[in-house]
Amino acid sequence: MQICMINDLMNNRLCSVRFLEPELQWSDKRVDHGPLTRPILTDTGVAAYRASLHCVSRWIGSGLPTILRVDVVRLDLSKLPLHMQVTTNGLEQSVQNMDEAERETGFRPYLPSPGVLYANPGITVTGPIAVEQTIHVRDIKSALDKVGASDVQVPAEWEGMQLRAEIGPVVAANYPDNVHILQALPIELSVPSGFALEHFAEVAFRSIGVSLWEARAMARKFAAHPAWLLDIPSDAVVNVQDVALRAGPALLIEEFDEKGAVERATVIRSASERMYSVSSRNRELSMEIANALP
Repeated sequence: MQICMINDLMNNRLCSVRFLEPELQWSDKRVDHGPLTRPILTDTGVAAYRASLHCVSRWIGSGLPTILRVDVVRLDLSKLPLHMQVTTNGLEQSVQNMDEAERETGFRPYLPSPGVLYANPGITVTGPIAVEQTIHVRDIKSALDKVGASDVQVPAEWEGMQLRAEIGPVVAANYPDNVHILQALPIELSVPSGFALEHFAEVAFRSIGVSLWEARAMARKFAAHPAWLLDIPSDAVVNVQDVALRAGPALLIEEFDEKGAVERATVIRSASERMYSVSSRNRELSMEIANALP
């Protein structure tokens, strides 16, 4: 069950990713995080959703599709009891133009026409990231005991199994007035052959306190149509809704300030060979920019 989001690539930093896992600290080498304290690849708070990336489905060697859609859940996925390692191949770097970005990433980034955004953006590229999550049965059983779900059976053969995601490279176009466009190729997911994804997803959700029937329904939906889960705290004041763009469906996330005014609006969309995240200070501009992308 890979659930991922790359956050806050703006302001010259790459913050965190989740994958049924903890908050990540990034480096150009492998990082061992031990038992997860911030799971299912995602980020550290609603504000970081401004740079989230939607993932596109693709069939890979294991026969399991990668992420087909994005779902928002009001859960604390940071409690998922998985062990994670992250390997990066180059952190964020500035490039001069889109030609250089294409040479660095292997794909041609898209920008809206000058009639939509008049300033020239600063372009940065972040190298690919490999995330591996290892299952340790004892950790899962301990988490289940803590939430009163000791009735859940955890197969012994899960011990040591690994889930892996390949993320990026990512191109960020950063405009004045806190406008950001992120894009990347589809994220690739692999799990062991014959792995019981639905059963694992149900156990994972139960381990963070989700009720039996809700966990079962969520797991069935996830296994049938894998999604990158964006977890937003249950007490966070946000508006999340499906929206229709000219190129297809997308997800809109609006954040609010203390006075109830929209502080940031992020549109997340996947195309057949591209993932996009567009963020600005209001939904109208974010929607306009997202509609200007192929």
